[in-house]
Amino acid sequence: MDSSIRESDWESMNVRHVLSSPSKTLAISLATFCFGIFAGGIIPASWWGGLLLVCALALTCAVFARDQQARFIFILLTIFLFALFRVTQTDFGEDVPTVAQASSSAVRVEGVVDAEVERRANTQRVVLKNIVLAQSSVAGRLLVWAPLYPSIEYGNEIVFNCRVQKPEPFEGFAYDKYLESHGILAVCARPEYIDVRHTEGFSLGGTILSLKTFLLERLKMSMSEPHASFLAGLLFGGSSSLSSDLKDDFSATGTSHILAASGFNVSIFSMMFLSWILTTRVGRRRGLILTSILLFVYVIAAGATPAVVRAGIMGSLFVVQKWISRRGYLLNIILLTASLMLLVNPSLLHDVGFQLSFAATSAILTLTDPMSKRLAFIPKSFGLRQSFAGSLVAIAITMPILLWQFGQVSLVAPFANLLVLPFVVYAMALTALGLLGAVVSIHIGTLALLPAWGISYFVLTIISLFGAIPFAFIEPAYAQILSVATAVALAYGLYKFYASR
Repeated sequence: MDSSIRESDWESMNVRHVLSSPSKTLAISLATFCFGIFAGGIIPASWWGGLLLVCALALTCAVFARDQQARFIFILLTIFLFALFRVTQTDFGEDVPTVAQASSSAVRVEGVVDAEVERRANTQRVVLKNIVLAQSSVAGRLLVWAPLYPSIEYGNEIVFNCRVQKPEPFEGFAYDKYLESHGILAVCARPEYIDVRHTEGFSLGGTILSLKTFLLERLKMSMSEPHASFLAGLLFGGSSSLSSDLKDDFSATGTSHILAASGFNVSIFSMMFLSWILTTRVGRRRGLILTSILLFVYVIAAGATPAVVRAGIMGSLFVVQKWISRRGYLLNIILLTASLMLLVNPSLLHDVGFQLSFAATSAILTLTDPMSKRLAFIPKSFGLRQSFAGSLVAIAITMPILLWQFGQVSLVAPFANLLVLPFVVYAMALTALGLLGAVVSIHIGTLALLPAWGISYFVLTIISLFGAIPFAFIEPAYAQILSVATAVALAYGLYKFYASR
């Protein structure tokens, strides 16, 4: 082609190339929406009216534009402006009283428990909705750190006195933004004179959480600690029952993700379970259906909390990928999932769990197979190569997020994950099967859970050994600058990787 072609001509041909591909057109449109949600954080909520007007004007221009390229540009502008407008709608507005505007002195608080109560060593983590402060209804949810007694359950109405405060960032972590992504605008650390009022009637959420509580109790009655808490964390998420030393070891070895209801954990499980079932006589179609059913059952059994539902959605992307057998559409599926989740709750963008889950799952789906081909020295037995490749790409992609949010990175994470991850799936499966026996009898459950206990003993020993290494993790200076540099390096590496294929 003639080298004298102007740069604008190249741009024109690139736009035509994109417009000739519906898949690329959709990908760019979804990416524009996600970028608009990201950029919306700097837009004042009071601009919503102007944004809506300009969005309508851009849409009008798109409808009446005769040139296809101009129409596409106006459509992208409309999507971007709508994303900015959607972010402004997450604020309640100056005229709406919120729980964050409470008086600095102690006030009478009423509310209904809106999520699973998380019990820790000396406290209960309770999230309330329908807040009433000093006889006045306010918007927003409230996080309460209550004593262990009286016991509080999902759906209870509680009344207490407390000094309500706005959450603040700490140690570089945007704690306030994280809570805001869950609709929590204020916290209460020391409630007094707690009165718990039990509600009557059927509650689907309460029934599901009661089932989960029952299963956890049977597990802890059938097995000693810390193995019961560890296996419970694998199945249902959470590490609150583990000792602080063991939690530090998980953090230092970069294996904390296996104790969270995350897209990473569920994706690894889905990948290895599906890879195994496709080698049996069940068949591809039935294997995919069975994996989907298993994911649905997991979401219900784990309490169907927002984090678990998000993990189920992210994990189901692996099933969708195998179902359509068209890698060209995989990026669209990932972007569509993110766009729908951000459309419902734009504040999710500030949720570190969402960031890590989305980044890790996307890496597992798109990079595991190419990476596994470059790890021929690792045997395929027991899914060892697949699990290591998946963990390696997920660790690499999430490193900038961990550096930015927490200012630390684990140096032993790839090696610890190589030894631990292949056993996680089997531990989850054997724990689920053992729980069936524990439901019938504690004695049967104790015997049925012995294989899971053996895996738990091995995994915890490995994590403790790696966690004891002095240089297991580092907290580099200027971590956020290093985070940006790492992200740029990864982006360049991915570009060269795909360009060479």
